[in-house]
Amino acid sequence: MTSQESRLTELETLFTHMQRTIQDLDQVVVEQARRIDLLEREMRLLTSDLRTLRDAYREPRRPEDEVPPHY
Repeated sequence: MTSQESRLTELETLFTHMQRTIQDLDQVVVEQARRIDLLEREMRLLTSDLRTLRDAYREPRRPEDEVPPHY
């Protein structure tokens, strides 16, 4: 095998490894994007729940809704 053939074979091998690495990294990016979307949805739900709770406690309490202290 000539020096040029050897270099070409080495470059082809390197290219194949780089292609595989790029595919692996692409899969990681896709998975992370999916997880980020899920976390953003969960965050929006939690934020909404917290606002609902906060608003519920901000409403003035009516005396007739209060339980007397001896109960």
